[in-house]
This record gives sequence, structure tokens and C-alpha cells, in this order.
Amino acid sequence: MINIEEQISLFKNVIGSQLKNKVECIAIGGSAMMFYGTKSTTKDVDLVFSRSEDIEAVKNILYNSGFNERKNIKGISRENEAGKPVMMEGKETRFDLFLNEVIGFRIHEKTIERLRESHEFGNFIVKTASPEDILMMKGCTERDKDRDDAAELIKKFNINWNIVLDEASNQTKIGLAAFPLLIYDFLTELKDNYKVDVPKNITKQLLIIAEKRLDELKKKGQLIKVTKYKYKT
Repeated sequence: MINIEEQISLFKNVIGSQLKNKVECIAIGGSAMMFYGTKSTTKDVDLVFSRSEDIEAVKNILYNSGFNERKNIKGISRENEAGKPVMMEGKETRFDLFLNEVIGFRIHEKTIERLRESHEFGNFIVKTASPEDILMMKGCTERDKDRDDAAELIKKFNINWNIVLDEASNQTKIGLAAFPLLIYDFLTELKDNYKVDVPKNITKQLLIIAEKRLDELKKKGQLIKVTKYKYKT
């Protein structure tokens, strides 16, 4: 586990100081939540990149700094490969480096528009995903800690549920076809087990979006596979 000061040190003194060119990425998960002050420590530093060469540059720096690449990552989404990160294991933390997609959640123009903060560490520029996008990304996993984090996000932020609905409709076409169903199950579980306030009309609308998309796929003779992120931490 690392805290925000240790994360900043890794970004600045390990990565940013060694990058030869400017590299931009998006902090998601616990990494972004520490920037927001809603989480004190994290095990995983989750970062999303738009270019594979940027991932390679960061990966090489981490490897030369004592991190080792983890290979045994279990499949998670549509083609069993989409959204899988490059994992770099260190003694205190692990870097998960994603390329444009996180567990079936596709990064796109609207995601970029919703970015909240920008932090510059030498040549390493880290921007933070919106609370709504972090919440939805966590909805595609089966890890208890992601439910804890999601509940904290809902309690600490005034979540714009219209963004969740719009994104569910969008992701079912560009990311995971079953995305609205996953988010529906996720939010229902949070409401029942974590006692967080999720508007009833939101879960109802998610089901409507899911049913509409399933009908469209059925007419095309297509089937979808509902899977979640299941790697060991």
C-alpha cells in the first residue's frame, strides 16, 4: 500500500524524471481517489494511456526501477483480452497500465471532457477521471474493495446520475454490450449492502437501456457474454 505522498514521489522522482518525452495519462481508481482526498492509501496505481508507446516507456522505467511484469492475468471482457492492463509489481504497490479501455469501459471524447484535475511531474502529466467514470469502471469488477471505494464515491460526491445513464447507453455500443446490466447489478448491490443513496429511477432506466440493447443484438442474431474482472490481487 502507498499513500498520496508516496504516489507523487513515484510519479515525479521515478517516472517523470526519467521520461525523455511528455507522456499523458488518466489516473483512475484509488490513484485518482487519493488525489481527490477520498482515499488515504491504495495498492494499485491504475493509469490509462492513449498510446501504446507511452505504456512501453513507463513500463521500461518501472522495470529498471525494480518492478516486475505480471503475466498471469485472467480474462475479463468481450474477447477475453480487451481492457487487460500491463501489470508491473513492486514491493509496496502495483501499476496497472491500460490502453484506451478499462475492463470493457472504453475511454472516449466525453470521458476526456469530464477529466477533473491535471498534475505535472516533469515529463509525466497525470489527469484524474471524474467520480462518475471511476464509479462506472469499478462496476465491472467483482472485488470487494471496489465496492467499498464506489460507496465512498457516492457518499462524498454529488454524482451526476444523468452521466451514468448516458454513458451506460454509450458503452453498450462502443465497449461492453452488457455494460448497463453490470452497472445495474453493481448499484443495486451498493444500495442493498452498503446503504448508499442510488435513485430508484436510475436503476430502472439502466434496465430499460439494457433491454433495448439486448433486443437490438437479438434481432441481429448476436449473443453477448456477461463477464467481470477477476484477477487476483
